[in-house]
Amino acid sequence: MWVASEQWVMEQVAYDIPRGVATGRQCRAAAVSFERIAERLRAYADEVEGVTVVEGGGDG
Repeated sequence: MWVASEQWVMEQVAYDIPRGVATGRQCRAAAVSFERIAERLRAYADEVEGVTVVEGGGDG
């Protein structure tokens, strides 16, 4: 399940940053995990709400 690996990364960085032992590589990996989670959450929200997302669509 995708959540388990993402959760592990988040927990590690959550413990390591306050202790001052997080590495740059670890923080970048956590950022990637957070972005993946955000994408999945947005997609799930759209699915639940019945929203159709059009790539490249928008007012800009």
